[in-house]
Amino acid sequence: MYERVCDDIVNELIAPGAQLVQDQLAAQYGVSRMPVRDVLARLVHEGMADFIPGRGHFVKVLSDSDIADVYEVRREVEALAIRRFGGRYTPMDLARLEMALAEAESVPEADFDAIFRTSMDFHLLLVAPCPNKYLLASLQGIWENPVQRRIIRSYRGDNAKSAGVVAKHRRLLALARSGSTEELIGQLAGCHSPLV
Repeated sequence: MYERVCDDIVNELIAPGAQLVQDQLAAQYGVSRMPVRDVLARLVHEGMADFIPGRGHFVKVLSDSDIADVYEVRREVEALAIRRFGGRYTPMDLARLEMALAEAESVPEADFDAIFRTSMDFHLLLVAPCPNKYLLASLQGIWENPVQRRIIRSYRGDNAKSAGVVAKHRRLLALARSGSTEELIGQLAGCHSPLV
């Protein structure tokens, strides 16, 4: 049930700021109140909802600060992972990045789910050579947090931003090929504005 509610929030079938009423959600999703209680707690934990004592649960309205916080964490973890392996990519690593970029280039500008998926795939491949598996698992957790998907959805209608993702990834791939770790990390810092 959690995934269904998350998808509905991400797709704005449940609007930002909407109150999440336990009985209504139970009826809407055809479940008892107990799983709804667990879902609400998890939504708060994942940053998808706020709990206001005496008022209830509400879908979180993402502020500019919330978005900046997500990208700050992702930027720092990606930089740490790249520094950990020195930015030395094998020919196979570069081929995988090239394939991920080719897939991203085929995605329609308005397909936000595909933009999110291909962007995540590219960024995870960019750090895949890192030998620290805990670091990689942390980064995957950051990407899989539904707030990431909500951020991309919030740019609906801005085709310039969605089109810019591939261009930014192309620059990252060129720097990965060049072996310039600090330039790659610097470019990543510039990429970590919303939608990349």
